[in-house]
This record gives sequence, C-alpha cells and structure tokens, in this order.
Amino acid sequence: MEAVILTIIGLLINITLNILFHVKKHINNNETNIYSKLLFLNFIFLLIEIITVFLAFITNNLTLISILQRIYMSILVIINYFSVKYCFLICNIDLTNHKIIKHFINIFTIISIALIMILPLKVIYTSLILDGEGLSYDVAVINSLLSFSIIIISTYYLIYKSNTLVKIIPFLVLIFLYLTGFFLRTVYKELIFEGFFYSYVLFIMYHTIENPDVKMLNEVTYAKNQAEKANRIKSEFISSMSHEIRTPLNAIVGYSQMIDYSKSLKEAKENSKEIINASNTLLNMLSNVLDVAMIDTSSLELKEVKYDINDITNGVIDLFKYKIEEKNLKLKLVIDKKLNNLKGDPDKIKRILANLIDNSIKYTPKGIIILTIKGNILNNKCILNITIEDTGIGIDDKTKKNLFTNFTRKEEHMDSNISGMGLGLSITKSLVELMDGDITCESEVGKGTKFSVNIKQKVE
Repeated sequence: MEAVILTIIGLLINITLNILFHVKKHINNNETNIYSKLLFLNFIFLLIEIITVFLAFITNNLTLISILQRIYMSILVIINYFSVKYCFLICNIDLTNHKIIKHFINIFTIISIALIMILPLKVIYTSLILDGEGLSYDVAVINSLLSFSIIIISTYYLIYKSNTLVKIIPFLVLIFLYLTGFFLRTVYKELIFEGFFYSYVLFIMYHTIENPDVKMLNEVTYAKNQAEKANRIKSEFISSMSHEIRTPLNAIVGYSQMIDYSKSLKEAKENSKEIINASNTLLNMLSNVLDVAMIDTSSLELKEVKYDINDITNGVIDLFKYKIEEKNLKLKLVIDKKLNNLKGDPDKIKRILANLIDNSIKYTPKGIIILTIKGNILNNKCILNITIEDTGIGIDDKTKKNLFTNFTRKEEHMDSNISGMGLGLSITKSLVELMDGDITCESEVGKGTKFSVNIKQKVE
C-alpha cells in the first residue's frame, strides 16, 4: 500500500489546484482551456491509480484490474495528447494551419487508445508490485516516448528562439522527474509515480499561465468601449453642428441680401425679423458649444452679483419671441413679485432659462408654454424654483433615461426633422448642479412635458 502514497499526495495537489483555478476568475482562452482539461484528466488518472491498487489488494481480481489498467493507460495517452497541443500552443504554432500534423496527432491518439483496449495485457501483481506487460502496455510506452520527443523538440525550439522561456519550465521539470522516476523504479519497483509527477508539473504550470487580472481587464474594456462611444458621439456632434450652424448662417446671409432688394419698408422689416431670429438661434447654439467646452475643462465659475429676475426673464423671452410667433404658440409668464433683490450669477440663470424655453418651443408644435418662477425665502437665502410646462409631443421613458446626457436628442426616438445638437438639457443640468441645485422632468407622450429646476440663491 506504500506504493500509492505519492499518488495520494498528487491527488491532494490536484484537488487544491482545481479549487484555485476554478474559484479565481480567469481568461477563457486556448491556454486555460487546455490546462483545465489537463487538471481534470490528471484527477481521473490519479483516482484510477488509487482504485486499481486498492482493488488489487482487496479482491485480487486480475480481469477487473486489467480493465482498469487499460483505462489508466488510455487516459495517459489523452494527457500526452493535450500536453503536445499545449507545446504547439506555446510555440505559437497554429495546428489549423498545419492540417497534416493535426490529423497525424489525432489519428495517432485514437489508434493508440484502440490498440491499448484490444491488444493483450498481462497484469503483474505481487504483494509489493502492481504493473503490466504485453503489446497493450508497449503501445502506451511508445505513445509516451513519441509525446516526450515532441515535448523535448518544443523545449529546444523555445530555448533556441529565446522567448516564452517561462512556459517550458513545466516540461523541463516533467522530463527531469520522469528520468528520476525511471531511476528510482530500478530500486523501488513498487513505486507508482506518474500521477504525482503530472500533478507537480501542473502546479508549476499554474504559475506560468498568463492570466491577467480579470477585473482590471473588464475595466479596461469598459473604458475602451466608453471612449469609442464618446468619440463616435462627438464625431456625430461635429457633423450635426456643421449642419445646424450653416442653417442660421445661410438665413442671415440670404435675408441680408433680400433687404437690399426689398421694395418696401414692410418687406425689409420682415426680412430683418428673420435675420434676428436666425442670429438668436446661432447665438444660442454657439453659447451651448462654449458652455460644453468650459464644463469639460472645469473652468466654469460662479459670480455673485445682484440681479432682477424680471429683467433677465424678459430679456431671454425677447430672444425667442420670433420663434414663438412663427409657431403661433402662447407663452404665459408667472413671476413671484418678491423676487426683485436676488444675488447670484445672472448669466448662468439666463443660460438655464434660454435652454429650457428653446427646448419647449422646439418640441411644442401647437398650444401653450407656461414659465413659472417662484422663490422660497428664508433669512438671507432663497430656493429659486423655475418650472416650464408645455403641451408638446412629450418624452418617452427610453429617452427620459438619457435626457441629460450630452448629444442626446429627443427626436432620435420621435421626430428627426427637429433641429438641434442635443446639448441644451445636458448643459442646463451641469449649470444647475454647479449652483447646488437639481432638475427634474415629468412627461407624457402626446400630452406635454414639465421641467422643474431648484437652485440656491442669496437675497440682497
């Protein structure tokens, strides 16, 4: 029974390796796949070694022992097969491009297993020794010798190339162990060492497998995908911006030329209105682009000056009055009268109002827009509440999730004829958060949308 001590130690090593390998996340590639198969085969190999010895000791049934020895040698052939495949892998030899070699290895393995199972095998069993001899045993030896020859050639090839030397360490150890094992077998004929040697080699191989940190790899992949997505979105944005800026510029140039050919003052005024409308559109677009650049570089800073919310609101509405008239919309304005001495950044308030009003006009084909500005004053502080409600096309749930993301436009899911670069709401959210506030959206498709903004201001 002392013969299986090494085998039992080998089994314990194998179980430990299986736990370590399968519990820890690893890259699923050819190298790890082959290693996983070798671990499994080695486990079965060791198990059959132990079972064969115990059955021989308990039953002395030579027929059953013979069957187990044939299975044992067949598994050894399969281990040799995957060891050879691993050698070709670390030598960067793709067997799919060398079909003759691939077919030879496959056919040789199948024939070896078939001959082991059918050729004569004599079981040698005494109180100390369990072995075998015969043609079946000779086939297993020939298969192992040929496999070892390929391993030795691969080892020499890798040393000659002077790369991936760490990969050949397990095979150098295996060759050394087998030579040592054959020498020990001459002294201790009862020794069974094959399974233990393979376990030890797999232990070394475990530390040579290239297996980068999966978590870090996933993070790198995610970052790469995000970068590619951002690059694609910005490319689309530049394309969109080129078109959007040309439209008002062409209008400005066109209507400016038409003023020269105007036959009446009334006609000239109509053309000038279109120029003003296009100029305001262009101004809003360029302001958004500049705001995005400043937000990306974290160069936005808050001022703190006294302002009149009525003056700011009326000034912003003046920018859009031609658009409102053009679409025949109604704009209702409600401002809390006590909000006449606020202190904050009026330019940022203007940008928030401009983006919200522009967004509502854009997506409201008919009906009314209600802009309400209220404030909750306590001591020298005020929570300024701005709500804008429209009877427009509304926003579906899918769009609402990415509503405040750069370059996201509602019409991607609704109406692609509506102009815009998809920046307004994203900028608005950034400005609101800069002022320690929040923005929310309530909407129903076909019925309209309501945006609510709360920002902190001081009271003069």
